Amino acid sequence: MTAATPPQFTPQQVADAVQTALRPGRPPVALSPGDAADKAAAYRDNLAHYRRHAQKSLDEGDYRQAAEKSWGAYTQTVKAIAAEHRSLIPGHAGILRVSERLSDLVDQRGYGDLAITLRRGLVAARALHTHFYENDLPGGSVRVAAYDVATAVALLQELFLVAPPDSVNQGC
Repeated sequence: MTAATPPQFTPQQVADAVQTALRPGRPPVALSPGDAADKAAAYRDNLAHYRRHAQKSLDEGDYRQAAEKSWGAYTQTVKAIAAEHRSLIPGHAGILRVSERLSDLVDQRGYGDLAITLRRGLVAARALHTHFYENDLPGGSVRVAAYDVATAVALLQELFLVAPPDSVNQGC
């Protein structure tokens, strides 16, 4: 990350950021505490799976799968953050809006360099998701984009995910 102390956010600040990004003009769908915990745990498990497989696919030169697994890791991270704050993200547009709102939250605290890292990760994740379907990026570009996604995922985890009490470095 950076040598500076990363910003700290209250659970309410993160929940507000997630909820304002979801369903603009409509009330958010709230999860029960039990459902929220179950969903967040499932998303964390998926995140770990996608991160492992993204790296494996990169190592094997399977850039389409690396791209899709990187997108999967990104989405599962954002969904886990939302679930921890009792919200579900409905679809791709919700992931994009929540990602932007979390980046805004970081930027508003005066950490523009970290906000840029988050936004680069979002842009890279979207490009990789498109690449899976279009197969239109050279391998070197997929590697760079996958690196940007992995960096953003790690930062999102550091800034916004609450580690489960019995976990040890989930997904990295």
